[in-house]
Amino acid sequence: MAHAKVTESTRPGAHGHLGSGVGALTVDWTGTSGSATREVTASTMLLRRAEDGWQVGLVWHERLQCHVPAGGHLEAGEGVEGAARREVWEETGLTARLIPGPAAPLPDGFPHLPVPAAWWITEGQAGADGHTRTRHVHLDHIYLALVGTAPRTLGHIPDHQLNWFSRTRLETDPSVSPDSRLLALHVLAWLCGAPAAAEDDPGLLAVHLAERAKQQHHQPREDRAHPACDA
Repeated sequence: MAHAKVTESTRPGAHGHLGSGVGALTVDWTGTSGSATREVTASTMLLRRAEDGWQVGLVWHERLQCHVPAGGHLEAGEGVEGAARREVWEETGLTARLIPGPAAPLPDGFPHLPVPAAWWITEGQAGADGHTRTRHVHLDHIYLALVGTAPRTLGHIPDHQLNWFSRTRLETDPSVSPDSRLLALHVLAWLCGAPAAAEDDPGLLAVHLAERAKQQHHQPREDRAHPACDA
């Protein structure tokens, strides 16, 4: 049987921009394969429709020397979706309008409010960084989001440079991390045929993306590996 213990870390932030990092959530997990520290993180791929089609927004990460989604560790008292919004603002100066991921509907009368679901939750090995001095595991909640048109706070200087990627640029730009490229190309394929109103409506876009993802799931494996716009 596996056991988990949740603790709050007081080490510096993962990307050097979270201040003291107080309250960053870690999980000490002991299972059949041994013991590892899993740290809860949130990442967000930003989306917009440009004149030549949909694009994905990624930030240039100086330490990693590649383009990745905006993201980082949770802070004290913060939900995962709250961390996703905060990280987008800190790293880009923009306000994230989260696109809810697929989730089962709650029954009538359920007393608690739902929060936007992540589109993926993944585990990935992470090397030593400013947050944890040894190798560890990120339990990453990956969101999709539209963005507001203005910074949330005047005078805020973003921590990273935001760049926008079309499908062609994603396929050819070596500065994009391989895992980010793979996910982003799938998302752009799902965006094909999205109604015009969806570019300013996270709920409407969520419905379209979920339907496209379901269609892709039923395609042959070789087609799923190289998604294309067939709309």
